[in-house]
Amino acid sequence: MIRNTSKEWKGIRSPKGRHWRSDPAILEEWDKQGLIEWSSNGVPRKKIFVDERDGKKMQDIWEFKDPQYPDYPTEKNLDLLKFIVGASSNEGDLVLDCFCGSGTTLVAAQELNRNWIGIDKSEPAIKVAQKKLNSMPSSLFSKVEYEFLKG
Repeated sequence: MIRNTSKEWKGIRSPKGRHWRSDPAILEEWDKQGLIEWSSNGVPRKKIFVDERDGKKMQDIWEFKDPQYPDYPTEKNLDLLKFIVGASSNEGDLVLDCFCGSGTTLVAAQELNRNWIGIDKSEPAIKVAQKKLNSMPSSLFSKVEYEFLKG
């Protein structure tokens, strides 16, 4: 069965082994609206403008500074981890940190309403993570509850 997305458009075929992401009729409409740009190797793609997206466009260089006086040697910036967790998961998703160190990823996940599992075999790391989780403020509607398993 030949789908429309495998048909020729503007005299060119989709890349070998692939289909157009959109039906050629849609590509044609976008082209009429000036919404098609061509890559350096001649592949068409839809222009997406910044104001058509929610949020702020992230640059290639991130300027998050790690804590000046960390509780654990590899501790990362909470805002950085909230950005990563927020960009890569949805509320209710499960975040797994296999080397949770200071527990900052777990705090970020908790604050963003994600479920989480943190694993570390270092006793100092576990103590720092527990301290950080236990110091999170509770309110009428939210309380940090977790189970500590020792293996």
